[in-house]
Amino acid sequence: MIRHLSRLAAVLALLLGASAATTHDYWLDPDGQDYLLYRGHRYSQHQGEAVVPYEPSIVNTAICVDTTGGKKRVTASLSYPVRIPGPCSAVLVEADSGYWTQTFAGTKNQPRDEVFGALRSWRAVEGVKRIESWEPHMERPASDGLELVSITDPFALRPGDKLRLLVTWKGRPRGGVTVAYGGDPRGVSGRDGRINIRLRHGGTQVITASVDEPSNDPKSDKLVRSTALMFDLP
Repeated sequence: MIRHLSRLAAVLALLLGASAATTHDYWLDPDGQDYLLYRGHRYSQHQGEAVVPYEPSIVNTAICVDTTGGKKRVTASLSYPVRIPGPCSAVLVEADSGYWTQTFAGTKNQPRDEVFGALRSWRAVEGVKRIESWEPHMERPASDGLELVSITDPFALRPGDKLRLLVTWKGRPRGGVTVAYGGDPRGVSGRDGRINIRLRHGGTQVITASVDEPSNDPKSDKLVRSTALMFDLP
């Protein structure tokens, strides 16, 4: 009996610890002067398909920042993959993929009250920002959502250099946010919202941040906010 309980506890712990592996990452690929939004595991160490389709309706915000610092909301396409019109010096997209519930049978994109055997559930609000060129105004957040802001020119860096970042929420610095690089947690933002990340390689850089918030929503246990910052190095 004890042995069976121990096995059950081990399986349960494995499932509960696997939520990071069942989440998806978002990224933006240039397409001419525009950008295409994709979801999957191309840039992460999570197991799963490289590209995972999504409903275009999950996109609720698309912002294009020009070279003068002007920010404007732009209309994303209603077809998959969602197209964001450019050109932009930076482009930011936020998506609400709804409720996710983890069960012994896997993770389902449904609220906990619609599935059998719910272990835990969350609502996911995810953002991604891609920087194309560096301008002084890039030191300021482009949105009111959870955002990673580079406070130095990332294109002046090389592998081994440190990237200075500011984590913001509603345009203000936010401390205590876990920041990851290459899928590995690299630290937590300080009280001033700042954190330094050492770059390991050239090519596409993807830095992510996430924070969990308690929820009074009967359909989920918590609200998970996440964001990603992307840019390319030679």
